[in-house]
Amino acid sequence: MGKAKELKQRIAGKAKQAVGEIVGYQELHEDGKAEAERSRDEQDQPSELNPLKKLQHLT
Repeated sequence: MGKAKELKQRIAGKAKQAVGEIVGYQELHEDGKAEAERSRDEQDQPSELNPLKKLQHLT
């Protein structure tokens, strides 16, 4: 996934998390938290375009 798309997904997740917290809707809060964490995990995955990141990931 592209960096911009990952950032967009992370921001959307954080926004859902915040709105869920404000309105007291726990399911929305948890969904937003999971979405933000997924985008962060995907961002940490080695990229095919950057083979050195794979090496750093293995060490």
